[in-house]
Amino acid sequence: MTESGIYDKEKIEIVSVISDLLFNLPKDAGAVMIFIGVVREVGKGDKKVRRLEIESYDEHANSAIKKISDEIRNKYELSLARIYHFKGSFNVGEPLVLVIVVGKSRKQAFPALQEAIERYKKEPAMWKKEVYIDGSWAWISD
Repeated sequence: MTESGIYDKEKIEIVSVISDLLFNLPKDAGAVMIFIGVVREVGKGDKKVRRLEIESYDEHANSAIKKISDEIRNKYELSLARIYHFKGSFNVGEPLVLVIVVGKSRKQAFPALQEAIERYKKEPAMWKKEVYIDGSWAWISD
């Protein structure tokens, strides 16, 4: 299975990653949690979004995402924790992040998934720019 990290959006197919996971589940898996973050239609200041552009300092972002994945896996005693964040230009409705956690039970997996989501939004060196229908744009932090 592909390692956690930041990837150009064309480099990974989410459906393939999920399919690979489901065909190769660890034997102790009792819960598989998958989160897919997509571009929202309404952005900062309730403005209509045309697209979202994501840039990163790849070396730092990859290191941070791998660290988050490893720490989450160890903290919650999971079989698997992976974060795939994409960079590039994204239209409304396009996926930009995939988070997967696999544990023995939902009691492990739910809090692990939530923590992974909160951490990937803050720790890696990534920048998000919303470009609006009216031609204006803004850097966003969430």
